[in-house]
Amino acid sequence: MIKKIRSSLSVKVFALTAVLMAACCAVTYLCIARFSPYIYRYRLEDAEELSQLAYLELPNHDFSESELEFDIQLYNETLEAQFEDEFVFYILPSDSAELRSFDGVETTARYRFCFANSNVEYTVFIAKNTEKESQIIEALQKAIPVLSVVILAVSIVAAFFYTVYMTTPIKRISKISKQMAELDFSGLCPVRRIDEIGVLSGSLNELSQKLSSALSELQSANEQLQADIDKERELERQRIDFFSAASHELKTPITIIKGQLQGMLLGIGRYKDHQTYLAESLEVTNTLEQMVQELLTVSRLETPGYICTKSRFDFSRLVEDRLAAFDDLLAQKELTLEKSLLPETYLLGDAQLLQKAVDNLIHNAITYSPVQNKIAVRLWVMQDKVYFSVENTGVHIPDEAIPKLFEAFYRVDTSRNRRTGGSGLGLYIVKTILDLHSAEIEIVNTIQGVLTKVSF
Repeated sequence: MIKKIRSSLSVKVFALTAVLMAACCAVTYLCIARFSPYIYRYRLEDAEELSQLAYLELPNHDFSESELEFDIQLYNETLEAQFEDEFVFYILPSDSAELRSFDGVETTARYRFCFANSNVEYTVFIAKNTEKESQIIEALQKAIPVLSVVILAVSIVAAFFYTVYMTTPIKRISKISKQMAELDFSGLCPVRRIDEIGVLSGSLNELSQKLSSALSELQSANEQLQADIDKERELERQRIDFFSAASHELKTPITIIKGQLQGMLLGIGRYKDHQTYLAESLEVTNTLEQMVQELLTVSRLETPGYICTKSRFDFSRLVEDRLAAFDDLLAQKELTLEKSLLPETYLLGDAQLLQKAVDNLIHNAITYSPVQNKIAVRLWVMQDKVYFSVENTGVHIPDEAIPKLFEAFYRVDTSRNRRTGGSGLGLYIVKTILDLHSAEIEIVNTIQGVLTKVSF
């Protein structure tokens, strides 16, 4: 029971309120009983005549203790008969301390006399009966049982409503605070009061909203941080893979050149034909130079904070010029060129970078097309987008290889033969350049061959 009272605010408030109200009612009753005035229906002036009569009769009486008590009783009975018990008759020695105690007390006129057989002086008077209880006290005493029940009932009812009024909003606040402690900010306290409890409810609601907002921002920041960490890890992995692949790619031509030069210097077997192997070494050196240039391009494009310089230029003219530059290569492989270029098609971008991307796409199409096939190049505008496509016929790419084409150093030919493919950086550079221009590229197999489509 004690534990329940200590753990429940409602029980505490109810018990304390009921006790306080009952105590206040009891104190009020005692104060009324203690300080209520006596009520007399008669005045002392009404008993003055009896006081004078006693003063005239008593000197004729002989003094004796018994006679004195009898006279006092007789006169008191007379007073009681006339005035009920509101007055008291006194016969006291004039020099007695008891008489002096009536100084300042309201009495009838005090008459001094001596009994017939005594020289001792006495004083006779009538005073109010101070022991008479007030009618209010009598009424209160009669009403004590009813008052007790009423006080108890009123205390319990008042304590109940007061407890509900005071603790209900506090319970709501407690419930909301527990939810907030569990990081649940969905609940709000109803604010219907303008007192301190209402201010507290409003402040708690505001705190809940701010904490919810802060937690959401913190979660978003945490998710963004995690995404950045994952991205950084992925970039680090890609860098490691890139440099590992670059080291391997550079090592191969260097090893070839070194072997050929050593063979020629030592005059071993076939390497005695310096003319042939010097030409091959030069070819490998050119390939190595091309790879270094591509690596430098990748390094420049992936430099943190790199921003390409964009300007408005005629993209159709650029494509036309680059196709003209590949006329000799087209002729060597006896390839037919079909082109459909929308004139005066303008783009906002870096013309040098986009030229390199176009060169790589056209070069790839020519390189991987069998002899006497067709290259189709198109440029058109549709729905506020510029589309550029290159299609080469007579060859297809395995479907499982298409998603990997834009990875650095990836080649469909797993033998990595230089005669059947480049360094594997061409499409990687193209994708990087197009990402800088917010463009999209797609490579798909068609019935005739392979289609590469770019949308700006």
